[in-house]
Amino acid sequence: MTTDALPGATLTSEPRGSGEEPLRTDVAVFLGRLGRGPLGTPVRVESRLAAEDVFGPAGDASDTPHAVRGFFENGGRTAWVVRVCGPAGTARAVWHAGPVNGFAAVRYLAVATSPGSWANGGRITIRHRSSTVAGPPTVSVRVRVPGEPAETFGDIPPAEVAERLTASRLIRLVPDGPAPAPGPPGPISLSWDLTLTGGTETPPGAPEYSAAVAAQAELPEPALVSLPDLGRDLTGAAHTDLVLELLRTVRPLLDRLVVLDVPPALSSADSAVAWTGALAAAGDDELLSTAAVHHPPLRIPGGHRTRTVPASGHVLGLIARLDAERGAHHTPANAVLLEAVDLAVAFPGPQQVRLFGAGVNLIRCSRGRGLTVWGGRTLSAAPSTRYIAHRRLLHLLVRAIRRAAAPLVFDVNSPELRLALVRAVTSVLLAAFRAGALAGARAEQAFRVVCDDGNNPPEADPGRVVCDIEAAPAVPMEFIRIRLVLGRDSGLEVIEA
Repeated sequence: MTTDALPGATLTSEPRGSGEEPLRTDVAVFLGRLGRGPLGTPVRVESRLAAEDVFGPAGDASDTPHAVRGFFENGGRTAWVVRVCGPAGTARAVWHAGPVNGFAAVRYLAVATSPGSWANGGRITIRHRSSTVAGPPTVSVRVRVPGEPAETFGDIPPAEVAERLTASRLIRLVPDGPAPAPGPPGPISLSWDLTLTGGTETPPGAPEYSAAVAAQAELPEPALVSLPDLGRDLTGAAHTDLVLELLRTVRPLLDRLVVLDVPPALSSADSAVAWTGALAAAGDDELLSTAAVHHPPLRIPGGHRTRTVPASGHVLGLIARLDAERGAHHTPANAVLLEAVDLAVAFPGPQQVRLFGAGVNLIRCSRGRGLTVWGGRTLSAAPSTRYIAHRRLLHLLVRAIRRAAAPLVFDVNSPELRLALVRAVTSVLLAAFRAGALAGARAEQAFRVVCDDGNNPPEADPGRVVCDIEAAPAVPMEFIRIRLVLGRDSGLEVIEA
């Protein structure tokens, strides 16, 4: 397959193969509307171009493609993307190949690779050249869909045309009839022009977003979550209910942070403060500790004009960039956002104070620095769960401890198992201490691991092992307290004490 780029030039690319890395804390997951691509199925991408290859180029219909682009432009390296859409139909066209020798069927269906209206009006040009002195019969196919780079497939044996087009990003050919009967040779050349029609889609509702929330929870790799189109698709109580459902899903995992956007209809400082207040009233501090709000939206370049987009995608990219530069235990603030040219709303000083007091992390435009993230707090008001740096250090430790302890789940409760568990957890905490994430001049001052008769008395369930962990963050914050429970029947459970 080739993708037309410039006259006389073509671009080809192969995705870089790499496996999932659950220990990373810089991987994001985006849930929202996209131009095309599989519905409800998480797809892992490692660049903006890879995301566009699967989900199409960014347009004006939704914010998620721009958020994904902002993530990668700000230093993000890996993202999962889940396309969320309401009931949708797939564009298609019928190709009557006729009784031409060599084809696998007399009729084919040309079907868009994914549901939605994106392929409507797409043109498929098919050229067949019969056997000549130059060689056997061949088929060439050219696919042009509005807003997409054209695709050209050439020199295809007729019997293999459906198989070869599985490489297309845009269409599939499906045999839909019997094989042609043997007959006399046909014309030297034939051509067909098809138009794709019938693609439909509807905006996603709460059921579709709920399914996407459940799908992201099954992914072990993401540590950052964004829903850029949620504020457009759901409003009022439906929006609040979905956010709370997401936080309830994420909270038990103890390994990811949700970055929320203020719904676009709430443009004033008063309405944004009221919205965060409604969230705070509906959830407790433990639930709110999984979420952070960054505001206001950004203005980004878009051809000959600028476009307003939610800030969460760019902020997630900044967090990922600072994660690589400083580590997850540093506050992701006082850093410049890239690929944004202005703020959608400029709040006066008194309104900024009110927003900050409501738990909103402001993005400010500073002379000489550009757009800068100010504030690194979650929506929680409790000192132990208020700061993003504290939560992300916890997420890092939980991910590493899970990996170290998981192989011991099915071992028999014994002094040897407890010693092995303490060693595994201690190795994780030592690595964090040496990286500067934990306080203290010595490791003994930075953390403590207890797995003995004190928390595993002789009369306790012999198939259950408890390990208590305390760690002191390098930046003065509340201690991190974690309890690990290994059960032969229940697996590995991580509880924040």
